[in-house]
Amino acid sequence: MKYRRLEKADLKATTVVADPNARGQRNSTLAWFWSIDVEGDSTSNDWMNEFYRIHWLRTLALRNRWEEELLLVGREMTWTVAFFMHKSQEWVRQMQEADAKEITGHRCYAARQAQMYLRLSQHAEDSFDRTKGVAEVAE
Repeated sequence: MKYRRLEKADLKATTVVADPNARGQRNSTLAWFWSIDVEGDSTSNDWMNEFYRIHWLRTLALRNRWEEELLLVGREMTWTVAFFMHKSQEWVRQMQEADAKEITGHRCYAARQAQMYLRLSQHAEDSFDRTKGVAEVAE
C-alpha cells in the first residue's frame, strides 16, 4: 500500500519543510507523505532534492544518536550494578572489622547496609535484564 491514512499529527504545521536548517529541528521528524517520491520530483527539482538530502542526513544523525544512547545506557546499567556490589562488599568489610573489635552496634549497622546494597544490586540487575531484553527486541 503506497498511501497510509492521514492522522491529525501528520497535519500539524512544521518549519522543517520551510527551513530545514532552523535551530531546534534536531529531533523533528516529517510526516510519512514527505518520503514519497512523486514521479521523480527529487530528480527534476533542486529544492526537493536538497530537501530529501537534508532529511536523510538528519534522520541518519538521529539514528546514530540513539545507537550511542543505547550503548551508553547499557554501560551505565553495568556500572550501577557494579557500584552497588562494591558498596555491599565495603560494608561487609566494615562489618568484619566491627566483629573483630566486638563492636556490636557497628556490626549490626554494617550488616544492614551490606544487605541493602546487595538487594539494590540484585534488583537493578533483574530490572536491567528485563529492560535489555526489550531493547534487543526493538533492534
